[in-house]
Amino acid sequence: MKSITKGLLGIVTLALLGAGPWTAADAADDPATIVVKRQALMKQQGSMAKAINEYVETGAGEPADVLRYAMTFRAISLAIPDLFPAGTSMDDGVGKTGAKPAIWADWAGFQAAAARLGEEGGKLADAALTGDKAKIAEQFASLGKNGCGGCHTPFRQKLE
Repeated sequence: MKSITKGLLGIVTLALLGAGPWTAADAADDPATIVVKRQALMKQQGSMAKAINEYVETGAGEPADVLRYAMTFRAISLAIPDLFPAGTSMDDGVGKTGAKPAIWADWAGFQAAAARLGEEGGKLADAALTGDKAKIAEQFASLGKNGCGGCHTPFRQKLE
């Protein structure tokens, strides 16, 4: 099944990276536009997490939905670093953003956190392929803690 996930991941990644508000920042984009793009990406991830949580908590949806969202998390993780160019932190006056300067002070750590999100998304896709709700729930919790939380905790200031 893992080979199916990897094959599908390649197709989904190619399809998704060229579409949506979370595509890589264009060099011509001003910092405020980049912040808007990455906020759209984070909102999309929040919507996907909410849908997965609904599946885990109430059974709404199917493992195939979780698979689609998990693979999208994986694809998005590849675009995240490009949406955080220097000059777009909360200290740079580019609009309302919670991007801490720690991102650029520990760029390698930030990139590793984005990669971890992708890894956790891949593991969630594998769990979804089993159709086992308990495995999906366990890996979804890991995605939240180690994927999303692994970046938000050190690199994001919660906005009011």
